Amino acid sequence: MKKYLLLLGADQFLRERSYSGGKSINSDQIWTAIKDAKYKYNAYFDFCIDASPLNYEELKSEIEYYKTLGYEPKSIVPLNDWTLKVANKLNKEYGLPYLEENVVNACRNKNVMKSIFNLAKIPTPKSAPFNNKIQLQELMKEFEFPVIIKPLEFGGSGGVYLANNENECVDAYNKSREIMCKYADTFKVSKNIFLIEGFIDSDDEVSVEVLCSNDINTVITITEKYLSPKPWFTEMGHVVPSHRYKDKNIKNLAMQSCEALGINRGVAHVEIKIKGNELFVIEVAARPGGDAIMDLIESAYNINPYQLHIASYINNKDELPEIFTPHKTAAIAFMKAPKGKITKINFPDVSKDKAIKRIGLLKNIGDRVNEPENWSDREGLIEFVWHKIPIIKEYKHINKANQLSNEIFECSEINDE
Repeated sequence: MKKYLLLLGADQFLRERSYSGGKSINSDQIWTAIKDAKYKYNAYFDFCIDASPLNYEELKSEIEYYKTLGYEPKSIVPLNDWTLKVANKLNKEYGLPYLEENVVNACRNKNVMKSIFNLAKIPTPKSAPFNNKIQLQELMKEFEFPVIIKPLEFGGSGGVYLANNENECVDAYNKSREIMCKYADTFKVSKNIFLIEGFIDSDDEVSVEVLCSNDINTVITITEKYLSPKPWFTEMGHVVPSHRYKDKNIKNLAMQSCEALGINRGVAHVEIKIKGNELFVIEVAARPGGDAIMDLIESAYNINPYQLHIASYINNKDELPEIFTPHKTAAIAFMKAPKGKITKINFPDVSKDKAIKRIGLLKNIGDRVNEPENWSDREGLIEFVWHKIPIIKEYKHINKANQLSNEIFECSEINDE
């Protein structure tokens, strides 16, 4: 039998380097899964099976078919939240390394996650689940405003809103429901259960990328996060490493969080709010961080974290450095065009700006520019690389992105009347 690595979610935007990570481990073929693959075939991969990466039955059927042709999976590796359950269920069925079902559920269900944190005495904002307006109105009595309203199982800041009073709370719930009605079926997540959560009033937030195993958890890096203005929480930029990358308290809290949830395989993504000397774990995901954070790590550390993630799913025992050391600083900033309708796109000359690695445009002429509510409201991205390691929180990537956004996108006002 010929072996292949099946990377689920590898064709997702900003996860392209997962192919390189898998290919660098050994000579096995690298496959991915795409629904209607013949129309959407991604030639970067050695093969694309025709199945939704979120559909267990479709994937199993295709895997069984290709077994008859002499191919079998060496591992089925999840690369995003949506593929966690199906990948680990398939791995278990085929006798391959996997995450336990209760671990996957804890990392997808924010209410279960918070309960585990509370039992483990891991600091996290107070929260409670609800599924209708009446329950929300009762729960409001137990919280101090402002609060956060968010979906139970979604990500990418989708459906996450700040509410300063009861009316805003109900309004936030209604808007969050609209988001889930739009996306829940596609991503196979709950559309009816939400959380009310205490708000940590701070603009300082990091994510910690943790390499997990049965023996010991190791922090790869700490990423500084830059959020859109309140009342939204869209991530508008990241810097790797954060100027806090040596902070032992942040590292230890991230590793303890992964241990409490039982994550013993792969790269995990831990989001932590910082308020003065206090740290609060917001969420943990049992998969690599998105928004090209893995690409930034590769640029700054000269390692491909996807390789580490995939290797842990095939029990690869390569020796790792005791401490991951950055050699450069890498950053990404997402562009926001002036609000309105895009009427023209310019291409200013950036050839002499050595810090800019690449620019990607996500919107076209005629598209509407909205407020930065979630990942879908970004007009473009810019990646940067600098040779100095940061010692303070800097905004030069954000400022440059704002400048270029105004130069690249010309917009007209929209009359909604």
